[in-house]
Amino acid sequence: MASPNIVFYFDCASSFSYIGFEFMEKYQQLWDIPVDYRPFILSDVMANARNTFSPYKLPFLFADLKRTSSITKIPFRGTPAKYPYDPQVALRTLQYLKTHQPHKMAPAMRSLWNMEYVQLKAPESVDDVKYALKDVVEPEVVDFAMGADETLEVVRQNTEQMKKMKGFGAPTILVSKGDGSKSEMFFGSDRFEHIAIFLDKEPLTMKQLFAGSKL
Repeated sequence: MASPNIVFYFDCASSFSYIGFEFMEKYQQLWDIPVDYRPFILSDVMANARNTFSPYKLPFLFADLKRTSSITKIPFRGTPAKYPYDPQVALRTLQYLKTHQPHKMAPAMRSLWNMEYVQLKAPESVDDVKYALKDVVEPEVVDFAMGADETLEVVRQNTEQMKKMKGFGAPTILVSKGDGSKSEMFFGSDRFEHIAIFLDKEPLTMKQLFAGSKL
């Protein structure tokens, strides 16, 4: 019997990775499909794809985010004063958790994004990340992550995978039906209805998916 699987490439400094993560968590429960969260460096991938970001686009993106938040109740107040920022500490810490405490990776992702998009502070420094994760892990975990060369190496490997896939943004979601057919790549936090159709699942609206949700 085919066993579908999903690879979710994300960057902490990506607002739509945050929104897509919350959608992915909901669908993972509904579909009972394993999701492999892979942190990567979005700025490197965008540069490789010659994907430049127009400042004219920002007001429209943030309006979309606020509307999505009002429908889904995913918390979103705005972006930090320093945005974008260097997400290396956060990405490496998440990779460390994925390897050593995998059950804490998703809660840590949510806590980092809460600092960024609710508290409006960029989780950039070691101390920032420690504070963001104070209710999830012990502070020395961040030190362990930054002292482990393999955390940076894996994040770089994920970034190279994205380049080879001709990725250009975040989140990028690679979906396999598990039946030997070709995997398909989807881009963006608004592609889950398309993913549902690809997997022969019932697509849900935002209101249906998040009905009664408390995040």
